[in-house]
Amino acid sequence: MYRYGLVAAWMLSAATPAYAQRANENAVTAAQDAFGTQVGNESIGLYSANDVRGFSPTEAGNLRLEGLYFDRQGDTTNRIVRGTTVRVGITAQSYPFPAPTGIADTNLRIPGEKAVTSAIATFGAFEAGTLEVDAQFPLVADKLSMGAGAMVQHEKGPTRNPSFVWNVGGIFRWRPNDSFELIPFGAANFRNDREAGHNVLTAGAFLPPPIDRSVYYGQEWVQLSSQQSAWGFVARADLPAGWTFRAGFFRSLNYRIEQGENFFRNTQADGRTDRFAIIFPGNSLGSYSGEARASRSFTEGSRRHTVHLNVRGRYKKRTFGGSTTIPLGPGFIGVADEEVLPPYTLGPLSRSKVHQGTAGVAYEGIWANVGELGLGVQKTFYKRTSEQPNVPFVTSKDQPWLLNATAAVYVTSDLAVFGSYARGLEESGEAPQNAINRGESVPATRTSQVDFGLRYAITPRMRIVGALFEVKKPFFNLDTTNIFTRLGDVRHRGAEISFTGQPIEGLTMVAGTVLLQARVSGAAVTTGRTGRVPLGRYPHIVRLNLQYGPKAWRGLSIDGQVENGASRYGNLLNTVRVPATTTLNLGGRYSFKVSDISATLRAQVQNVTNAFGWDPSATGTYFPINQRRVTISLSADF
Repeated sequence: MYRYGLVAAWMLSAATPAYAQRANENAVTAAQDAFGTQVGNESIGLYSANDVRGFSPTEAGNLRLEGLYFDRQGDTTNRIVRGTTVRVGITAQSYPFPAPTGIADTNLRIPGEKAVTSAIATFGAFEAGTLEVDAQFPLVADKLSMGAGAMVQHEKGPTRNPSFVWNVGGIFRWRPNDSFELIPFGAANFRNDREAGHNVLTAGAFLPPPIDRSVYYGQEWVQLSSQQSAWGFVARADLPAGWTFRAGFFRSLNYRIEQGENFFRNTQADGRTDRFAIIFPGNSLGSYSGEARASRSFTEGSRRHTVHLNVRGRYKKRTFGGSTTIPLGPGFIGVADEEVLPPYTLGPLSRSKVHQGTAGVAYEGIWANVGELGLGVQKTFYKRTSEQPNVPFVTSKDQPWLLNATAAVYVTSDLAVFGSYARGLEESGEAPQNAINRGESVPATRTSQVDFGLRYAITPRMRIVGALFEVKKPFFNLDTTNIFTRLGDVRHRGAEISFTGQPIEGLTMVAGTVLLQARVSGAAVTTGRTGRVPLGRYPHIVRLNLQYGPKAWRGLSIDGQVENGASRYGNLLNTVRVPATTTLNLGGRYSFKVSDISATLRAQVQNVTNAFGWDPSATGTYFPINQRRVTISLSADF
């Protein structure tokens, strides 16, 4: 604790002028709706970049960076990223080409024209210690500015096993005149010696027994180490005749130096299990991606028309496979039992490549006080090749037309009714570690989405957004031979509600719920190889965030989050139910100034009641939800 005290003293002792950069980051006050907001180290909402309406925008390839297509393969860091917002329903209609699995749009931490240094010291969440330093400063007044930062973290996961993480990044903003802007960036993230997680599979139609979540019962030599990087640029130019040009080019790389998994198969109701370790050779995922868009707007009285001409593309290359499975004999889950690493041999790697290019044209019309209309058509060209040992070379191709239409009607100044339809060609992820074809990615498949809803301003400071939706996709999971493959089709039909604003002075509310009916159809269902309900989906989930801090409290506020997830199925055959879980998080923050330094002290207790529950993955392995944990951080801008 002594070194963190020194950091805090240094952060508050500087005497340079302060301009807010990171000390005021607050996901609750930043959220415009309850559909998913991440700001700095905080995130709230119903959805995330990994879960929207029961599917993953990251797996589907629906990530954007400053609104431009980005095929991300590894983590992007806070050194270059300010936050991410999930766009669904009416919030996705501002995009000329919406996607069926929603859009997760990330914003860069673009440097401004004032010199600011921010530092954040964090302690907690399983005894992790973290120090982040970010700075921005002008190089040429009103023309060129730079941002740079670094983070170092000595973390201990839920089982208190240490690992080391550090990242660096830099970003420039060049504006030689009002008509042109170029923002290049680069960042790298390194993680060393993180011990792999526990994957529990039961022997029958029952849940694993409760365990002590602070015990690491895998093998210490089964570790995860990686190097991840991202670099690229975004640019904007105002062209003659009213045209605007935007472009982005991105490189994303995830090199897994070490990779392994602990598996506990045939687990009994009393915790007895068969232990296995899976070791992988080093492998990588890398992609080049980008988008170029030319747009022209013109007005006609109270109507504004915009036309977009768009091209985007990606080239993704993966190496995977070569793993070996090491049997370790019987044991108990939740009980540490270290074994000596036996000799083992790794197999040859497999490779896959994806080439995809898309061209499209879209129209957006806005009629003041009447409504909006959006129409788009895209032609995409997709090719995937896969090369595996002792398997014939496989090529998959598709060239569909993708259509989308959006509309909104302003019934009154406070009420808007909207609807949309979109088709897509989306990825479906990789085979999980408990599959025979582990690590293999499946070809992109055709998907569709339709939704309808409303947005209503209850008061000037309170707003509700609700929608009914239906998403259709092919369904991939493990078959009876444990191969990850297509088993049929899946349909997610449901309703989502967001309720945000300030019901009273000083109180900010972000509340939402999702009601989901997920159903699988196809031969695998009719023959009894899988149930009608896909594994792990919540029939409903509720999240409520509140923050209260009236002006009379002079920078002090308290906050809380309640999350309730309904009971859901825990195995593919729908014969196991996972009980509903409710978790409570409580915290507070104190924003203050020392001389010209803006600072915030933040404390939070997550899972206050230490609720226990098993969380099933989409392919049948179980993980316990995290136990109670405390985090304290001090951030300052100077």
